[in-house]
Amino acid sequence: MLRSILGLCCSLVLLVPARAPALTQEPLLRIEEKVIEPEPDPSTFQATEEDPETDTAEDAHEPEPEPRPDTRRRVIAPPPVKPAAPVTPEAPPVVVPPRPAVTPVMAPKVTDADLLGVWERWKAARSRNDLAAAEAAQKELLTLRQEVLATDLEPLSMGFVREAAVRRRAGDLAGALALLDVAVTLSPGLPAARFARAETYVVEDPLNVPRAVGEWKDALVTLAGDARYRRPALTDLGALVLAAWAATAVAVVAVLFLRRIRYALHDFHHFFPRAVTRWQSGLLGLVLLALPAVLGAGLVPVLLVLFASVALYVGRAERWVAAVLLMGLGVMPLAAGTLARLTVFAGTPAEDVYLLERGGLSAEGAAARVRARAQARTARFQELGALAYYESRRGLLEEARTAFKAATALKEGDARMLTRFGNALLGLGDEEGAVLLYTQASRADPSMAAPHYNLGQVYRRRARLLPDDQVGKELDRSTSAIAQAQALDKELIRREPPPEDRPVLNLLLLSPTVPESAWMALADGTEEGARVESQVGRWLSPVLPAGPVGWGLTAALAALAAVFGEAAWRMKASRGCERCGQAVCLRCDKDLSVGSAMCGQCVHVFARKSQVPKEFRSRKQGEVDRHKAWTTRVTYALGSLMSGAGHVGTGLPVRGALYAFVFSFALAALVLHRGLVRTPYGDAPLYLKLVPAGTVLFFVYLLTLRGLRRHQRGEA
Repeated sequence: MLRSILGLCCSLVLLVPARAPALTQEPLLRIEEKVIEPEPDPSTFQATEEDPETDTAEDAHEPEPEPRPDTRRRVIAPPPVKPAAPVTPEAPPVVVPPRPAVTPVMAPKVTDADLLGVWERWKAARSRNDLAAAEAAQKELLTLRQEVLATDLEPLSMGFVREAAVRRRAGDLAGALALLDVAVTLSPGLPAARFARAETYVVEDPLNVPRAVGEWKDALVTLAGDARYRRPALTDLGALVLAAWAATAVAVVAVLFLRRIRYALHDFHHFFPRAVTRWQSGLLGLVLLALPAVLGAGLVPVLLVLFASVALYVGRAERWVAAVLLMGLGVMPLAAGTLARLTVFAGTPAEDVYLLERGGLSAEGAAARVRARAQARTARFQELGALAYYESRRGLLEEARTAFKAATALKEGDARMLTRFGNALLGLGDEEGAVLLYTQASRADPSMAAPHYNLGQVYRRRARLLPDDQVGKELDRSTSAIAQAQALDKELIRREPPPEDRPVLNLLLLSPTVPESAWMALADGTEEGARVESQVGRWLSPVLPAGPVGWGLTAALAALAAVFGEAAWRMKASRGCERCGQAVCLRCDKDLSVGSAMCGQCVHVFARKSQVPKEFRSRKQGEVDRHKAWTTRVTYALGSLMSGAGHVGTGLPVRGALYAFVFSFALAALVLHRGLVRTPYGDAPLYLKLVPAGTVLFFVYLLTLRGLRRHQRGEA
């Protein structure tokens, strides 16, 4: 029985490790179950050792006892500690957030039809009084203008200006100003929009003078800074100067002729026999003088003949003033042609470049003309560069690349062209090519900020795609490039790039503007100048040779007439008596001295009073008074007809010529207020021309009459 119990206990001990592996499968806690049994009796173990075989035999013959319930204590103990190699604790894994995807650079294709479509939506919204839709259309127009970098959208701005005029007439001044603000924003370089806004300012608040004056000033500055409006204004101004010069020359020569022709006819009578009366010789002389006008010789030959006929009978100052005016009149064809050559703009390649650089609604026609010249291989560098720039802004990047290559073939190393070309390549996805062109541009012109800024933007975008160990280096390059650009252009500090989810090409990068001087040479007015020169030359003198020969001949004849007048004393030319106005002729009165200023009758009456009867003296004094009264009336009539003419008649040629020029200029400005050259969208308003011209004309007219009266009173 005892042996059975011992066998059962050994079996249980052997079975305990067999259940241990099942406990080791737990992931968090490892434990072993150990059975602690009571110590056996030593005599029992001894008996077992002495006769092991007997026990085994007995066990084989005895039946196995029934199992009993297990009453032993179980203690859960930790497993034995086994020495092991030290384990280094693992660091927690770094969770790297996914990088946002880089939106490719966008180059939206915008055509004139798209812009006009938005304009039509605005008109439709205004017609049905849908203010929300109209406001949305306005914002879309402004957005499209920014995205295509269009400097001015003049047709749309003029539409807003006309709508504002309707609003103003209806009394809605706030609505009119709002529309004019949109017009100015769409086309900052349109003077008409600024002039209209200044006028509305005056209507809205007449007492706020600085605001209106400031707007007028901005409008005039805009007009003066835009070749499309400045050049026609210079043409009109030059035409007024030439017209005033011609009018002054005609006035001075005519006054001198009317004042001294009687003395010329007196001397002309000495060429005929005594049987010929003075009226006959005088009539013949007038007929001869009228021949150039009758034969249609032109203005210059007529004036030359009139001046030459009285050159011996006028003073030195009068003579040379008239000669200078005639010399200027002779070279007027050259001056008019030069003016046309220097101020022509419309219809030239320069206008096409102007339109392409601005990128407005008129640029598509200019682009077509430049493409035609490019196919004919007559397009120049400026034209191809402007065409490529226009195409790149409108999203035609492949066409722009072709045009940029053609322009670069004509001229290499232009910093502006390289920068713009780099922008187009970046829009096409060629970052390496863009970086190369930006680098070349920065070397070609270190003072230009655009290539540095664009390089910074490229580095910043590229850093978002690089591995972590390279991002810092690329961002440093971006920061350095942008900082260098901001140092060159302080305005870039306030510049904000477009949103990351909409990186529009034209808003992300800088495109350097080309100055006007770079393409103004394309305004070649050689043909227009030659045509104007020919027209003015035919008007002034169809009989004189055209070109330098005719100008030189006119100047030579005028100078020759002035020099001929210096020989008046040697040729014994008659002159006017300072008392009665009759001719002082040495041929008619041998008793007169060479330097006598009075005729023979006045010498006897006023110098030799004792030898002349009183009745004769009284009659002669009456003649003198009538002559002075007549001279005064004629002088006032001339001064009333044209300022300065009276001064020329009284012997003040320089002052009179200046007055006549200013008067003629102001009068021409009033008569030619529409101008000779029209601009597409209007130039300065008429009141800015008429009011100054009228003011100058009024004051010059009154001041010259007043000065003439004082001069005559002083002589009296």
